[in-house]
Amino acid sequence: MAIRYKALTELYQETQRKVTAPAEWQQFLTSACRNYRLSFDEQLLVYAQRPNATAVLEIERWNKRFGRWVNRGANGIAVFDGEHSGKQRLKYYFDVSDTHEGRFSRPVPLWTVRSEYAPDIIEALENSFGELEQKDNLGAALLSAAKNAVEDNIHDYLSELSHLTEGSFLEELDEYNVEVMYRRALQTSIGYMLVVRCGLDPSEYFEDDDFRDVLNFNTPETLNALGVAAGDISQMCLSEIARTTLTLQR
Repeated sequence: MAIRYKALTELYQETQRKVTAPAEWQQFLTSACRNYRLSFDEQLLVYAQRPNATAVLEIERWNKRFGRWVNRGANGIAVFDGEHSGKQRLKYYFDVSDTHEGRFSRPVPLWTVRSEYAPDIIEALENSFGELEQKDNLGAALLSAAKNAVEDNIHDYLSELSHLTEGSFLEELDEYNVEVMYRRALQTSIGYMLVVRCGLDPSEYFEDDDFRDVLNFNTPETLNALGVAAGDISQMCLSEIARTTLTLQR
């Protein structure tokens, strides 16, 4: 276990070092938006080991919640087990593709946005995050919702970031410019996650240069501040979209 934990730590640190490159960050966000309920460190490790995973759970939860069984020979996705403070332990997730139905299986609430869902999703986002600046189409509405959600929540995270900039490219910036860069990186990252998870083509809305700010979050501490905030806020948005879409699917 100690060797496996050490190997996973090295993988985690290597992923942290490379993930801030604009193209790499977009690939990470594409993975993270499918597993948006995971913590940031778990999202990084899922991305590093199984970037195409669509829905992951521990084996016990697959069994108990959905009556599904893990396929023989399936390889788990290792993550740090934060429930055992002070102990170096791992736990393992399995993707839905690693499982099969049992005798009393129950449906897994996977969702896909269809074009006819757009008006309902836009209405739900506006009800949750306020009037949307643009809502002529779903993509514009998603970006507007991301902007509103960041404006509503950024200050919950900004005060912590201000104490973490030492040794990063943010260190030489004044408080105002750190906030501008943080807000821009969050809006772009969250907007990207919403667009991808809703099945839209991100190349129609984003270029690599839009993610240049992420390069400045180049220490574990600043990257964590960006990733945790992006994960938390995107989960608020994606949870609302999921509720709406699942209702329409039913």
